[in-house]
Amino acid sequence: MVKAAFIMNPISGSGLKDEILATIRSMSQKYPQYEVECYYTTGMGDAYRAAMGYVEQGYGVVAAIGGDGTVNEVAKALIGSSARLAIIPAGSGNGLARHLGIPMAVQAAVNLVFEGTPKSIDAGKINDEFFFCTAGVGFDAVVGEKFNSSGTRGLATYVEHCAKEYVKYEPEEYEIDILGTKFRQKAFLITFANSSQWGNNVFIAPDANISDGMMDVVVWRESPMVTMPLLTAELFLKKIKYSEFVDTYRCREVRIRRKSPGVIQFDGESRTMGEVLDVSVLHNVLEVLVPYHTSAVSQIFEMMPQNLREMLPHQFWVELYHQLKEFTPQQLKERMPQQLKDIVPKFKKMKKEDEK
Repeated sequence: MVKAAFIMNPISGSGLKDEILATIRSMSQKYPQYEVECYYTTGMGDAYRAAMGYVEQGYGVVAAIGGDGTVNEVAKALIGSSARLAIIPAGSGNGLARHLGIPMAVQAAVNLVFEGTPKSIDAGKINDEFFFCTAGVGFDAVVGEKFNSSGTRGLATYVEHCAKEYVKYEPEEYEIDILGTKFRQKAFLITFANSSQWGNNVFIAPDANISDGMMDVVVWRESPMVTMPLLTAELFLKKIKYSEFVDTYRCREVRIRRKSPGVIQFDGESRTMGEVLDVSVLHNVLEVLVPYHTSAVSQIFEMMPQNLREMLPHQFWVELYHQLKEFTPQQLKERMPQQLKDIVPKFKKMKKEDEK
């Protein structure tokens, strides 16, 4: 008998709670080998405490129902345990779920609790706080604090706070110690990305790999107000890395020093931290249940040299997966060169379409 717990945040952003509970009840009847329990959180930190309790009771799966903040609380309780994390997206942005290819549709997401494929992922740490999607300082942290203290949730509320804060926000100067180099930089924001996006398919680090033991540090320098519409579009188009105002570094650890304590964001939550921020990555400390194709595509992707990863669009890897999904990992290694030759014409076509 496998024990599976569902931890739900009743105030997260999507308003799908009744549908999710009905789906859990319906699907659990089809899997009699699972013993299912549901838990409603009552406040900040409650999801973490509940998840810790389920780990101590030997639960095999603990599912977080909510946004990235709820996922964060549940996930950090599972670090180093044998319990696997499942995610039923019900938040405002759902950045981690989207990065992992977890469906936004309720039934498909709940199904992963019972039939998902385990995938090992990294965790980030900023001082004493864990994060699994992104953390950061600057504009996004300020907006996150306003959003979290507002009475309403959802994308519209978040966009409203972005607009209000942007016109009055003053970029800060930071001392950045990274990859053996120390420099000062005035920045609009700095994001530490374990995954590719903030949420809602807003891609701040489109090349981030959540399982490689590295993070992408994105330094968004001060830019003229007139450039913001273009920069915003580039976030959605996965092109922000090409902006003249954005620098991206890939590393295992970084130290940020600022002039005074201030707000930081981690997986959409906010709190105040001191002048010095030490950010690092813990490699493959947690297993998440994902769709089979997500795990398989990641396996193919991780076999490729870094320059090849950066050259080929994500759709290429999806296509390659469908070509090679019947092979074992060893067969993949043996056959990859020929398969790459076979798929080149399709890649050229996709690349031309991507450039249009």
